[in-house]
Amino acid sequence: MPTSSPRALNPFRELLGRHRSAPRTAFVLSGGANMGALQVGMLRALIERRIRPGIVLGCSVGALNGAAIAAEPTLAMVGRLQELWIDLEDKDVLPSGVLPTTVQLARKGIALHANTALRTVIEGVLTARTFGELAVPYQCVATDLEAASEVWFSEGPLVEPILASAALPAVLPPVEIDGIRYLDGAVVNDVPVARAVELGATTIYVLHTGTFDRPRPEPRRPFDMAVQAYWIARRARFQRDLALIPPDIEVVILPTGTFPSVRFNDLSQSAALIDVAYRASTAFLDDRLGRPGS
Repeated sequence: MPTSSPRALNPFRELLGRHRSAPRTAFVLSGGANMGALQVGMLRALIERRIRPGIVLGCSVGALNGAAIAAEPTLAMVGRLQELWIDLEDKDVLPSGVLPTTVQLARKGIALHANTALRTVIEGVLTARTFGELAVPYQCVATDLEAASEVWFSEGPLVEPILASAALPAVLPPVEIDGIRYLDGAVVNDVPVARAVELGATTIYVLHTGTFDRPRPEPRRPFDMAVQAYWIARRARFQRDLALIPPDIEVVILPTGTFPSVRFNDLSQSAALIDVAYRASTAFLDDRLGRPGS
């Protein structure tokens, strides 16, 4: 059953006291469409260093990657994710071509692309079918269209909530669950660090794709400006949540590494993105752990 998550703008001290047996380590995976390949490299770096989550929280593409690692937090699953991402170019999960064109934006309908292929991908990579079958507790966030609110899924079937969390506005259709329509969780909470605090985590590894921190070309169309405004709003929420986290809670933001600009629907660069994030996160974690030669 999904749960709404109204946010209070105060520190989370009272909430922490309610979770005496809460998991100490959380993995938080952000949205980012095709940039989700970066998270596979980050996950490999973490699992190789035997850093295992007590809970996994995912948003949008991070909901897919997060569910997979919650089902099986092993290098074998990381390998499956890597193979999946490298093969995604031929899976038709996102609309192809240079988007959005005037014709595509003007045509009738609420989305440019069906989510049928994405559903097949999710079903193919997961080794669990319900939240209860996962090896590690896991939650994903979506946006309730009618209530305009943040909703968290933590029990029941897995596939529909992940599809809902990843329903990129205008690109993929809303997903209906129990009579309620949901959109991409990134609309309301792209990097859900606050949720990890609310659930009692004391160390939070943030696997965000860094999309909103990369240099962006100067907008040339109204659509470009709208997209930039969307990213600014997402970044502002993340920065606000970080500022509210108590100082004794450790937040570790993994680096993405440096990579060229890639269009949101270009899935041909997944191998390179995985590699650059793996190298950057490996160096970062080895330095943090004080490993020789780092």
